[in-house]
Amino acid sequence: MKITIKPKILVVEGQPDVLTSMILLLDRAGFDVFGARTGTDGIHLAQKEEFDLVILDVNLPGQSGFEVCAWLKEDFRFSRTPVIFTSGNWTEENRRRALDLGATELIDKPFDASFFLQRIFFYLKSAT
Repeated sequence: MKITIKPKILVVEGQPDVLTSMILLLDRAGFDVFGARTGTDGIHLAQKEEFDLVILDVNLPGQSGFEVCAWLKEDFRFSRTPVIFTSGNWTEENRRRALDLGATELIDKPFDASFFLQRIFFYLKSAT
């Protein structure tokens, strides 16, 4: 019997409906998904669990996605973890900042579900 371990993904998204949609999409794709609505809650989850990939909204209540990413990249457990940023209103400054912090990918919202999943599968495969 083959034991498979589902990749664990942390989604930190400030909009409740978008968070729910992402969790459902990723769950149906076979991932073990954890969701948080604030940057602080995302960090608390990361302190308790290790994740194979993190999805961060740029604009979060409390700590921004940038602050969460900086915290993750300073923690040795997450220093090489792929981080995908999402935003509905990217600016050139935000794009540069996300990449400077170590973001793996920048995705526009709203996004195509199949493209979104394709990128996640790509980075999870690349990380192993």
